[in-house]
Amino acid sequence: MIEEFCKSQDLGNVKNITKLTGGLMHKMFKVETDKGIYCIKILNPEVMQRKEAYDNFVISEKISNLAKESNIPVSNALNINNNFINKFKEEYYMVFDFVDGKVLSDNEITIDHCKKIGKILSQIHSLDYKSINLKENKKEYNNIINFSDYINNPKFNSMGYRDKFLDNYKKYESLQKRANERLNDANDYYAVCHRDLDPKNVMWNNDSPIVIDWESANISNPYLELVETALCWSGFLSNNFDSNKFKAVIEEYIKIKPFEHNRYNIICGGVINRFKWLKYNLDRSLGIITDDKEEVKLATKEVEKTIDEINRYQELIGVMYNIICDMTKQENHTYDEYIQKIINSNDLLKGLTYEKINAGFTNTIYKVGNYIIRICTDKKNEPRFKNEIDFYNKNKDNDKIPKLYYYDLSKDVVPYYYEITEYIKGETLYQIWYKLNNEEKKEIIIKIIEILKTFHSKKVNEYDYKEFIKNKIKELNINDDSIIKLLDLCDKYFEENKFGIVHADLHFDNFIYNNGILKLIDFERYVEAPIDYDFRIFYQCEEEPWLWASVETDMLTVESDYEGFMQMFIDNYDELKNIKYLKERLEVYKIIDILQKYKHSNNEIYLQKVKRMINELK
Repeated sequence: MIEEFCKSQDLGNVKNITKLTGGLMHKMFKVETDKGIYCIKILNPEVMQRKEAYDNFVISEKISNLAKESNIPVSNALNINNNFINKFKEEYYMVFDFVDGKVLSDNEITIDHCKKIGKILSQIHSLDYKSINLKENKKEYNNIINFSDYINNPKFNSMGYRDKFLDNYKKYESLQKRANERLNDANDYYAVCHRDLDPKNVMWNNDSPIVIDWESANISNPYLELVETALCWSGFLSNNFDSNKFKAVIEEYIKIKPFEHNRYNIICGGVINRFKWLKYNLDRSLGIITDDKEEVKLATKEVEKTIDEINRYQELIGVMYNIICDMTKQENHTYDEYIQKIINSNDLLKGLTYEKINAGFTNTIYKVGNYIIRICTDKKNEPRFKNEIDFYNKNKDNDKIPKLYYYDLSKDVVPYYYEITEYIKGETLYQIWYKLNNEEKKEIIIKIIEILKTFHSKKVNEYDYKEFIKNKIKELNINDDSIIKLLDLCDKYFEENKFGIVHADLHFDNFIYNNGILKLIDFERYVEAPIDYDFRIFYQCEEEPWLWASVETDMLTVESDYEGFMQMFIDNYDELKNIKYLKERLEVYKIIDILQKYKHSNNEIYLQKVKRMINELK
C-alpha cells in the first residue's frame, strides 16, 4: 500500500521500507525512494473516525510551521497537493522528510539535554497563536471514567494485567474527581503547546534537538505541559526519576517564562491524561475499538505500564511540588539568625548544625542534630503553643510521644516562644497506609489505641459537656428548624460522658511510624473532654481522608483505603465500644464541622447536607 501511495503522490519509486518503533497510536515507516528518504505516518483509523481528528491535525501543522518560522528546530509534515494529510484508499497519510538523528534513551539524557528542552519549551509557549487565527477555548475537566465497567468485559479475566488492575481501580474515581477539580481551578492561562514533548519526539543530531510529531499541538495550559515535559525528561517513564534532570528543565524554562501560580493544582491535574491513556488502551486491548492484533498486543502492555505510571505519579506529586517551590520561592523573612541564637544559648545544641523543615503552618521548625526546635513565629498561635507545653508537662513519662527537653516563654533569647523536643525518625501514617493490607492496618489501629489509652485514662475535671456542645451549635447563629431538632437530640446523645485527656487533632500526619514503633506528635489542640471527641477526624476519614493530608500525601489518600476504618477502632477499643450513642455523637461532631464550613463559605450545599444528616438522626 505504501508503494502505491508514494507513486500516487509523485514521491518516487520505493526502494526500501523500514518500520520504525516509538509510535504508540500510529504506524511509522522509513521509506526510501528514488526521489528521497521520507518518514511516512499511517494514521490510526480509529483516531481518524473521530469527528474532530482531521481539523486537529491541520491545526497542529499550522503550529509547527509557526514554530519553524520562529527558528524553533522542528520537523514539519510536507505539504502535498495543498494538504498536510492525504487520504489514499481509506487510509490517511502524513509525509515528513526523514530526520537523520537519534532518539535518546533515559540513560543517554544529560542535564544539558534537559536545559535545551526547557529553553525550547519556553519558546514554543511564547509563540503568538493569534497570528494563525487560533483562539483560547477554556476547557472544563469533569469527565470521570468508570473503570469498574471493564471488569465485566468477557475478555478481562484472561488479560495479563487483570490482578494489577483489580489492585488499583477502586481509587481511580476519587483521584479523577480531585484532579479535575484542581485543574479547573488552575486552568486560567493558555499558550501554544506541543502537548507530547517527551524524549521519543525529539531527534538529536550532534546534540542539536529537532522536535518532531506535532500532531497533538494546540492551545493549552503551558504549565501543565511544563510539569509533564520535565517529568518525562527526568527518567520518570522508565521508573528512573532524576530530580536534577527535572530541575534542569524547569530552571531553564523559568529564565524566560515564570511559573508562580497554582503550582500544586497544576501538578495534581497532570494525572488526568494518564487516566485517558489507560482508558484508550483498555478499549484497544479488550477489542472494544479495534481487532488489529498488533494494536491489541501493544495496548495490553500499555495498560500495565500506565497503571504503574499512575502509582508513581501519585508518589511524586509532593516531591515535584517541593522542588518547584524551592526553585521559585522568594524568602521575605528568614529565622536563621534566631535559630542560631537558640543554639548558642543552649548546652544541648552547641556545635550542632541546623536545617529548616518544611512542615507546620503556624510554627517555624528546624532540625538540629537529634532535636526539633519549634519557634512560634505566629503570635496568634501562642495560646496553643503554651497548651502543648502544658500537655508535655502532664505526660513527662509517656514513651509514646516525643520528649520535651526545654522550652522558653520568656522571649529573652529570641522574641518568640520556642521549644526543644526529641526528633522522631520515620514516616507519617499517610505515607504508608495506602501500602498496607487489612491485617497490617489492624495492627496499626491497635497501636494507635494503645497510645490513646495513655491519655484517655487520665483523671480530669468533668463539666456539663451536653451544654458545651449545644453552645457550639448555637454560636454559629444558623436559623433553621433542623438546628432546633439537632439541639433536642443533643440532650439525648450527650447526657453520659467518659472524660479523659483528648489530643483533638488526630490525623495520620501526626503519627510517626518507624520499624514497628508508633509515636504521636503535635499537642497544641489538646483538651479535657469525652474520649469519643478524639475520633471526630477519624470518623470523617471514611468519606474524605485527604482533608488532613499534606501535599506529599494528599493524592495518595483515597476513600477506598479507609473502608471500615472507624469500625476497626470500635471493635478494638472496649471503652469506645461501650459509649452510648457513639455513632450519633460522631455524626453531631461532623455536622458541626460542616456547619462551620457553611458559615465560612455561605455555600448552600453544606447546609443542605446538614439537613439531610439531621433528618436521618433518631
